[in-house]
Amino acid sequence: MPKIILVSFLLFTALGFHSEVFALALNCKFKNDQMNGVDHIELRDEGLIINRQLEIPLEKTRVVCGNFGRQTRFDGSALGYQVILKSCSTEAKLEGHLIDSVNALAADVLCQPITTP
Repeated sequence: MPKIILVSFLLFTALGFHSEVFALALNCKFKNDQMNGVDHIELRDEGLIINRQLEIPLEKTRVVCGNFGRQTRFDGSALGYQVILKSCSTEAKLEGHLIDSVNALAADVLCQPITTP
């Protein structure tokens, strides 16, 4: 019986940590290029928000990132956009690509925690 209680506790703790992954909003910006028609991008609540209106649902997976071991990857596609973001660094940031399939455009994206002064 104590093992069942311990397993239940660990399960609820793990679920709590999983929900914390999306608790913070990440402000995203284009690294080099701009994408026509996209003025604002933000990672929030298991989705990438484009221009504060369009939401692309993201799936979370774990990928191998060389010396950094297994890291988090978010990817998804909807509304003519495809998103691929990975956290292959020691810093709290995600880097990847936003692809506009309709207009055949792609841009490098960097997402970092939103800091308030």
